[in-house]
Amino acid sequence: MNPRKEATYRMLSLIAAVIFVLPCVFLVFLTFDINPDDLWQMDSLMEFICAYKNTAILAIAGVLIQIVIALPAGYAIARILSPKAQTFFLLTCVFFLLLPQQALMLPQYLVLMNIGWLDSLKGLLIMTAFQPWMILLFWFAAKRIDSSLFDSAICDGASNWVLFRKIYAPIVRPYVMIAAFLSIAESWNLLEQPMTFLQSKEKYPLSMILMQLSTDNAELKNVLCLLFAIPLMILFGTMVKKIIDT
Repeated sequence: MNPRKEATYRMLSLIAAVIFVLPCVFLVFLTFDINPDDLWQMDSLMEFICAYKNTAILAIAGVLIQIVIALPAGYAIARILSPKAQTFFLLTCVFFLLLPQQALMLPQYLVLMNIGWLDSLKGLLIMTAFQPWMILLFWFAAKRIDSSLFDSAICDGASNWVLFRKIYAPIVRPYVMIAAFLSIAESWNLLEQPMTFLQSKEKYPLSMILMQLSTDNAELKNVLCLLFAIPLMILFGTMVKKIIDT
């Protein structure tokens, strides 16, 4: 590449990075003006802690359920011999991926109401368990595996469970880590589903507490938003390091 073009691209990338990071920097600097006593004496502190716990439950349990469903589903679709059947399942996933979430709210609400899981975290978890984008990601990962690996293992007498556990799962580990981070980030910022399915304030996730937080103390809001974002930033750094080392 031409040195002048390369320098221009680097400068534009640096400017874009600064523009992206600048709001986060302001958020950190504004937190230095708060009095620690204001934070610990806040009326909604216990609500904030409870919401933090609910958010952690939704994120951790949600990602485990989603991966348990999507990982074998992606493998099964990739191993289907019939191209037409494989295309059918892929198009089904694409259809649900493109379907607006708002169109599913009422049917999901009625289902949870009929089974008695409305206003509960387990109901929220079950309604976010199926993630078509994750199935497509794992299908793509499985298709990139050389079929000769599976054929050799089958010739040695390996069962489908051995193929899944010994070949597929270890190779797609980076994809699993990426999917896990994206799933946790989505659950961490979940807003529409909790607003629809939850009525009890003690079951609210952190995103709803921050949205409903009524205080004129801007510094306090900044502190709470920073506490909200820190776990995701730490997780992102950890995941990137592990993916690079894989």
